[in-house]
Amino acid sequence: MKTSVFVFLQEPNLMEKTELIATLALPKMPKVGCKTARKLIRHFGNAAAVFEKIEHTTQSQFEAISKVFRNSETQNILKAAEKEVALIEKRNINWVAYSDTNFPASLHQCTDAPLVLFYSGQPFPNTTRIISIVGTRQPSEQGKAFVRQLVKELAPYQPIIVSGFAYGIDIESHIAALDNGLVTFGCMGHGILGCYPKQHAKYRKRIEETGGFLSEVWAKEPFQRAHFLQRNRIIAGLAQATIIVESREKGGALTTAHYANSYQRDVFAAPGRPNDVTASGCLELIKTRQAECITNGDDVARALGWKQRQNPIPQAKLFIELNEKEKQVISHMSGTPKHIDLIALDAKLKVSEIASILFQLEMKGAVMAQAGKQFKTI
Repeated sequence: MKTSVFVFLQEPNLMEKTELIATLALPKMPKVGCKTARKLIRHFGNAAAVFEKIEHTTQSQFEAISKVFRNSETQNILKAAEKEVALIEKRNINWVAYSDTNFPASLHQCTDAPLVLFYSGQPFPNTTRIISIVGTRQPSEQGKAFVRQLVKELAPYQPIIVSGFAYGIDIESHIAALDNGLVTFGCMGHGILGCYPKQHAKYRKRIEETGGFLSEVWAKEPFQRAHFLQRNRIIAGLAQATIIVESREKGGALTTAHYANSYQRDVFAAPGRPNDVTASGCLELIKTRQAECITNGDDVARALGWKQRQNPIPQAKLFIELNEKEKQVISHMSGTPKHIDLIALDAKLKVSEIASILFQLEMKGAVMAQAGKQFKTI
């Protein structure tokens, strides 16, 4: 079944087509990857310049890597990247590159972060209050209940919830976020046009209304185990802190925890019974001081120094005078952030007119602007 990719108005990507082709191709080069690609870009200025200049450089530090670019495989990789860009244009796939202002700021602190992210739904907001929650694909009922309670307790702090959209703890985290009016993003280990597991496709549109999905994998690439291990670094890199809820001793969630520790991010783990195999990974993290033990949302908020974002006093709205157009617009809004394009669509007004009305509502203290051209009532 074809999965739709929602397209919204946004700032045009700053990267030209030839540079995008080079940026997609560079990490695919043998012995390069994202970490080395970023180093090469810093030295040569951009990705296209790497391909143009590295073969001719006389600097010894690039002698070994320059041989890779003289290989016949280079042209094949560039041609594949060119086809990928054609697909992006044909399918109107959203993407954001490392050089764009709306690239997730937290990933710039990770040396091995992707150079390009494909996304569906909303652009990822540049905010710091972001929590990743991951764990086993076969959780206990107690583990699932813990996730629901944890997210409910974190809801007053309004964090963005990030996870991997997989079975188990991941999908429980996404659903709990939605049920508590929070924005949630899923990181995929396959192309953005796909959906794995297929059973979770029913949640996709709901997630994309305020949040979305991210993937560094080319649009049509299928499920691969290596991709899912790589996407764990994105889950960890996006977040201020990562929470592990139930993991076996060698569970994939531990990979996310190790990435988070390497990025100097906070890692928390929910304890479990010593003889429970689904708790062994979390207990090991706690014993070896790779994670701090938490038993509720207050533990997380306290450790991160969060203060609750005060709920507005409902009576205050009674004193705001709105004209008919403003009433029409605000009737299609709520306390959950909503993209300006969706507001315009629901209110049956032009985006330019909506922008003007939202500005007036913001001045009156009725709505609040959010990252990614989203607005919510206050």
